[in-house]
This record gives sequence, C-alpha cells and structure tokens, in this order.
Amino acid sequence: QPMPIPAYLVAVAAGNLVSAEISNRVKVWSEPEMINAVAYEFSETEDFLKAAESLTCEYKWTRYDVLCLPPSFAYGGMENPCLTFATPTLLAGDRSLAAVIAHEIAHSWTGNLVTNQTWEHFWLNEGWTVWLERKIIAKTRGSNDYFKLSATIGWKTLTDSVDGFGKDHEYTKLVRAPSDEDPDAAFSSIPYEKGFNLLYYLETLVGTPTFEAFA
Repeated sequence: QPMPIPAYLVAVAAGNLVSAEISNRVKVWSEPEMINAVAYEFSETEDFLKAAESLTCEYKWTRYDVLCLPPSFAYGGMENPCLTFATPTLLAGDRSLAAVIAHEIAHSWTGNLVTNQTWEHFWLNEGWTVWLERKIIAKTRGSNDYFKLSATIGWKTLTDSVDGFGKDHEYTKLVRAPSDEDPDAAFSSIPYEKGFNLLYYLETLVGTPTFEAFA
C-alpha cells in the first residue's frame, strides 16, 4: 500500500472467505453462502468510485474491496482503506441501502486521505463524508433530487438527536471540548448531519460549482 494509513484504520479479517470481481479494482468478499447476494447488492461500487473521482481527484488507494461480515458486526460500515467492512443487514435485495457503501467510499478522500488532527473535530471527517456521499449518489442516479431527499431525511435524524440530548447539551456542539467521558456516550448523528448542514449552507452561499471546485 503506497499511502500512509492512520492507525485507527488498520484492520485484519480472517475466515472462510471467497470473492467476486466487480471491476479490475473492486472485489467483494464474504462467506461462500453469501457471495452471490453480496455481489448483487454492491455491484454499483465501481460506479460510486468513478463518481467520487469526478467530484474530487483520482482514487489513491489502489484497490477498493468490500468485506461483508457476519451479523455480529455491529456497524453499518467501516472505512478501512482498501477493504471496507460492511454489515449483512445492507443486503436488502434491491440495492436500496447501497448509500452506505457510497459513504465508506467517500471516506477514501475525507477521513482516510485527509484526517482530522484531533477528535474534537470529528465532524470534519464525517460531515464532509456525508456531503460527498450524497453527491456520489446524486451523480450515479442522474438527479439532484436524491441529494435533497437524503438531506431532508438527515435533517430529521439531526433534530431527533438534538431533542434527545437537549438543545443546550454539550453533545450537540459541532466541536466539543475534550473530556474523559466514554466516546460511545456522545456518539450520534450530530457530527454527521450538523457537519453536513454547515457545508451545505456554505454551498448555497457561494454556489454549487464554486463549492464543488473548492471541495
């Protein structure tokens, strides 16, 4: 791997695994019983990569593979460079949850290639990634309506998180002071969706072509 990898992104997987090729730089991996469903569900991965490259720059990590893990994997996806870990709950049978893979692909630029220096600024990682994920989906679907719909759903998720914590709670801040509290206690949609909405607001101020060129 020619690119430096932040320590938090290093991961290893082992098991009874087989692969299916999606393109010359994309494979999907899973247990043998799952491979056909996984290959179908994530068949748009190369299209997502090309869309991301058109919005940013050339993909720097050589390969982009996806490993579909057993149901015990607790997260939707994890953006380990070259090998995204994905939950089998994404296997809806109609590719309707494929935006999670677009999100992890977006991390190849926002988070993996450029990473926030300290975790008080976690929103720089996730807010930019949500913005790019939604651009990728809109581009591959050929309509900005997908961007707007996802942003609307995200706004509802954000307001639910703020209501849950209380609007003046420390956890609702975009940039939080460091503390010795359990990070899982503070985890929510806020760095994702509040970060996205700040960036989207700036995009509306300067115009999409200008902001996309900057991004």
